[in-house]
Amino acid sequence: IAKTIETKKGPGAGTFGDTEIKIADSYSILHPIHFSRPKDVPVFVEITLTAFEGYTTLVGDRIRAAIASYIDAQLIGDNVYLSRLFSPANLRDEEGLTYDIFEIQIGRSEDDVSPSNLIVTFDEAVTCKPEHIKLIAR
Repeated sequence: IAKTIETKKGPGAGTFGDTEIKIADSYSILHPIHFSRPKDVPVFVEITLTAFEGYTTLVGDRIRAAIASYIDAQLIGDNVYLSRLFSPANLRDEEGLTYDIFEIQIGRSEDDVSPSNLIVTFDEAVTCKPEHIKLIAR
């Protein structure tokens, strides 16, 4: 990464970040190159739904997998917008007709979910595991 930055940046242009690597130029002079690596932000989701006839735990597993896949596909620095989670959570097939989503809450920890967007900084990357998604049938 540092070598690529060194070859692409212009002379005299500084670099910034919390990681420093020294790169030698053509005269063997070392120049510090700074950059940041993304920090993983685990996302926890709580979905409250009304289960209808035909809803099974396998449907719940598919909901978890769809939400986790959507969140994992976000780029570094992308916020998680609550309203956009409804689309993958609804499954878009016949099994999606076996429940109705009442509420989705998200957060950075299991005990701190809320019905609001999850805002991240430029150097944070959201991640989600299916086991971090709690389904509450009412």
